[in-house]
Amino acid sequence: MDLDYAVIGGGIAGAYTAWRLQGEKGADSSIGLFEYSDRIGGRLYSVTIPGVPSIKAELGGMRYIPTQHFMIAGLVDHLKLKTRDFPMGAPDPVGANCNLFYLRGKHLRLHELADPDKVPYNLAWSERGLGPTNLQVQVMNNLYPGFADLSLCDQMRVNVFGRPMYQYGFWDLMYRALSNEGYQFMKDAGGYDANVANANAATQLPATEYGDETKYLTLCDGYQQLPITLAEKFNAMAGKTDAGGRIFMNHRLKEIRGGSGDYRYQLVFERTTTHEAKTLLTAGAEEIIVNAKTLVLALPRRSIELIKSNYFDGKDFQDDLGSVLIQSAFKLFMAYEQPWWRSLGLVAGRSVTDLPVRQIFYFGTEGEQEDGNPFMNSLLMASYNDISTVPFWKGLETGPLYEGYTPQCIEPDAPRPPIPLTPYCARQQMVEVANDQIATVHALPQIPMPYSAVYHTWNEDPYGGGWHEWKAGKRLDQIMWRMLKPLAGEDIHIVGEAYSLAQGWAEGSLDTAEQMLQTHLGLAKPRWVPPGAYPLIPCDPAGCGDMSGCIESWNTKDVLNKATPDCLVPFQES
Repeated sequence: MDLDYAVIGGGIAGAYTAWRLQGEKGADSSIGLFEYSDRIGGRLYSVTIPGVPSIKAELGGMRYIPTQHFMIAGLVDHLKLKTRDFPMGAPDPVGANCNLFYLRGKHLRLHELADPDKVPYNLAWSERGLGPTNLQVQVMNNLYPGFADLSLCDQMRVNVFGRPMYQYGFWDLMYRALSNEGYQFMKDAGGYDANVANANAATQLPATEYGDETKYLTLCDGYQQLPITLAEKFNAMAGKTDAGGRIFMNHRLKEIRGGSGDYRYQLVFERTTTHEAKTLLTAGAEEIIVNAKTLVLALPRRSIELIKSNYFDGKDFQDDLGSVLIQSAFKLFMAYEQPWWRSLGLVAGRSVTDLPVRQIFYFGTEGEQEDGNPFMNSLLMASYNDISTVPFWKGLETGPLYEGYTPQCIEPDAPRPPIPLTPYCARQQMVEVANDQIATVHALPQIPMPYSAVYHTWNEDPYGGGWHEWKAGKRLDQIMWRMLKPLAGEDIHIVGEAYSLAQGWAEGSLDTAEQMLQTHLGLAKPRWVPPGAYPLIPCDPAGCGDMSGCIESWNTKDVLNKATPDCLVPFQES
């Protein structure tokens, strides 16, 4: 098979790249999209649990911020995908203060985090009276007032305690700026280990978007519907071209070799088989050879590491590839016949604890959804974990499966609804332990057992983790640009969330994909991208001011010749 463009990875970055290429290049180009499994979506993974068909269990990414994630918001509007609110607190300001925190054996409500006499942490006098978000904002303003308003490259130039901020790990920096109790409070009450992990302090310090006042949206049919829709549209366009271009599922890219002539790359694929949602290599299957002129790897770091290629042997490439941390993640969803948490005034959003469940999200009740069935069945994200607490749940992956039971909304003589088919099956001990911790968080002696449960872990290959964070000491403003075309003189490109400024968000995947398409493959800016969203990767390494002027004046000939405008030449560090 000979292709003009081979796009590897059926997540949102890959589906978007293939769709954009086919839409602009048209019948003159052959494009193939290759996916390791039988599922389009990557780390967007929406599952339907019996009894709550209108509320999707989001095992991967689950929401976006329309006022910040311009690419996602514009694309969703362009594709006319139906959205709904994803509240982080109850619908009204009073109710928002109802959400629970269970820290160091003490129950608190959200508004009580600002009461130093109730918070069970021995905070320094300057830290008392501040919740975890305000505490982080205070530290940022103490270190460098207005840091969050600086351009990325200006942030790279900020010095604290005699060193550039980007050279610090966040935890290392907090050791100088907070008491240990203050740091532990920020970690425990924030809910995410990743938010206070020892990643690059320049990106971690202003990351305070997890407030109850922030407006989030999600897709009514599940967040995974976004890459699925893109893939369907790509396939429909590809079917109308003479050259052809389509989706190849269950193809694992094993090796990248040098090609011949115009087809510079020979791709060696192995066939995989997906059975009961688990994807494995197909024993005895012959390798598949694909020749391509241009290669786009829409993959996370670990997936790239699993590919054999002499192209990847160089030290500079390996240094850039390893410039991000791979963070583990785990989610457990449980469905109940009644939203028992409503009796405590809990409606939406999350409760947070230092117990291993860490975060509990109230996803909603079926009968309250638009076009929902008249049932009280309700969905809870019973445990949302990253980094340090993931091993707790990994230790409970063995033993009998959790069978659950048939909810009353289903006729007693009707066939038992199947347990959602995912790569991992919830175990009896896992559900029992989680249910017990949830009861403790809600100060209840016991709660009913769920009738169904499903979980997912993102540690295993080919993903390696749920998201990425920049390592301390890395000049991300330069690496982001390099990774779009990491090998000089080659038409190999890397896109996705890993090497973006919006790590952990689908927005990062679209930002890198669109920037690569415009900068290196000569595509025009799509009309649905708002003016304020360009440049998509914020970078001004030469101090030339508004990067949009530099890029927009960079003519097509220069793009195709891979020339570098003056404003993209890295400056020398002092």
